[in-house]
Amino acid sequence: MRAVTAVVGRIEGAVAVFEPRGWQLACARSALAAAQVLVLLANPDEVIFAGGPVCSGVGAIALWCLVEPAESPAADAVALLVLAVVLSGFRPRWTCVPHWYLAFGFAAACPVANGGDRIAQLATMLLVPLCLGDDRTWQWSRPRAALSPGWRGAAFAGHLALRLQVAVVYGYAVVAKFGDPLWRDGRALSVVLTDPNYGAPWPVLSDLVPAPALVGATWLVIATQAVIAVGVLWRPGVAVVAAGVVLHVVIAAVLNLQAFGLVMAGVLAACLVRAEDRRNSGGRIPVRRRAVRPIGGDRRGL
Repeated sequence: MRAVTAVVGRIEGAVAVFEPRGWQLACARSALAAAQVLVLLANPDEVIFAGGPVCSGVGAIALWCLVEPAESPAADAVALLVLAVVLSGFRPRWTCVPHWYLAFGFAAACPVANGGDRIAQLATMLLVPLCLGDDRTWQWSRPRAALSPGWRGAAFAGHLALRLQVAVVYGYAVVAKFGDPLWRDGRALSVVLTDPNYGAPWPVLSDLVPAPALVGATWLVIATQAVIAVGVLWRPGVAVVAAGVVLHVVIAAVLNLQAFGLVMAGVLAACLVRAEDRRNSGGRIPVRRRAVRPIGGDRRGL
């Protein structure tokens, strides 16, 4: 019973000082929006929605399914306008739900599976509780008042769910790689870099890098993903997030996956939100504490 009470007390303490409205959340939302903007601007609809958007099931409510095919540029224009507002950081309370709707609709309507789109869909949904209580005009400005207890608890729950999801994504990637003989043998990067469709844009790269270095890099990828999976769940810090960002920057540069790299960088930045008012707000926001009556004592504020 004491153990349960201690755990509940620790959770209540973490919720009481949780303040998500810092630069980490701002960078995360902007990176997620920038990734979708990059995809829409760099690829025509004929490539993104080859054969037409998938409009069955819940995907029927996607923006790209609510207009006629001939009017798809209008859907792109609306999406880019909303994403530009999200990217700017204007009124996060009012833009978080439209942002999720666009991420969800794009992932649902796109006939080609894309891990970045699916992750962006989940991340924007889990960031909604962090943003709905945010009454700032710009997400880049310092908050001037503390969150209400209700919004603070909702933001804490959404952030915890996001960290759990990220831990699952990276943990599953590690497990899947151990199930692949190429990764276990350290030959995976050599195969990927020389793949004619998804390999490095510089064919000479595989000739310049010695085989032992590629084997080491292969295992380094697995080790980095394992560290991220544990780190974001246990205690996300700058070192863990920086390792993940560097990993995805290299992947983006070598395998031409810039949008995917932006999505993952945004998600990792969101995990970096720290449960501390003083850190995110310069110490100027009072933490709302509830008053409790100790046994055998007077009512006091804790």
